[in-house]
Amino acid sequence: MKLCDRRDFDDPELRATIRDVVPGLEPEAELERKFWEYAMLALFMRDVGALHDDAGVLAIGAGHEAPLFWLANRVGRMLATDIYGHGGFAGAEAERSMLDDPSSFAPYTYRRERLEVRWMDARELELPSASFDLVFSLSSIEHFGAPRDIASAAAEIGRVLKPGGHAFVVTECFARSHPLDSPLVQTAIRALTLGRRCGTATPRRRVVEVFSPQELDTRIVKPSGLRLMQPLDTSLSTETFENIARLHEDGRLETPSGSRQPHILLQGHGAPWTSVCLALEKAANW
Repeated sequence: MKLCDRRDFDDPELRATIRDVVPGLEPEAELERKFWEYAMLALFMRDVGALHDDAGVLAIGAGHEAPLFWLANRVGRMLATDIYGHGGFAGAEAERSMLDDPSSFAPYTYRRERLEVRWMDARELELPSASFDLVFSLSSIEHFGAPRDIASAAAEIGRVLKPGGHAFVVTECFARSHPLDSPLVQTAIRALTLGRRCGTATPRRRVVEVFSPQELDTRIVKPSGLRLMQPLDTSLSTETFENIARLHEDGRLETPSGSRQPHILLQGHGAPWTSVCLALEKAANW
């Protein structure tokens, strides 16, 4: 569908949606790609008519993000799944306590009976086929493992959707191409530097878990069996490139302005990347 762009934040409707999902932000703090993801999900669900009390919604790699609570106030069933308490995000975005006390993470009052939280591996969902009106994942699928693991998770999204249902997948996509983003090149750097650089690279995985536009199609769209509702637009305005955050191997972020916002593009070894949203639908005659 599209990449996150600085000009998107000039849309009053998008900004109002950010404030609705995450109230209390300073205007400058709203210029964050994570909040763009939240608003794009909310606006997509409104446009496809999925915000109603009969809708069943599934989130995979859900963590404890604000849209879960926002949606609990607007749909009939909001099921949040993640490997809570396990993996690299256990201590920050997928804490074990979310299973027992989701209200402790809620930014506002929500309909507790509408939100269910379950431990579940996205690559093998323990859920019936064709059981949800909408499935979404926000910046999680890129962390699910090797390409075959990501494809398995995409196939599961397609399986559990009802015919005529919709999926909204947000992940990371390169804004440009660069030779240093080749997994093979990074693996060679790892070998030549004895692991001092590109220490986690393999012939099939980069140091950063980011997709090229072509990989979005081969690893997510095609394995899902779903139809992309709009062609992917990878164009970006010049303003988007004005405050690229440099991601160092120790996890530090550094920006030219010294300020985090606007926080849209990041850059590691090669090309910069940002969030991308994929809007998908399942054929009604599936």
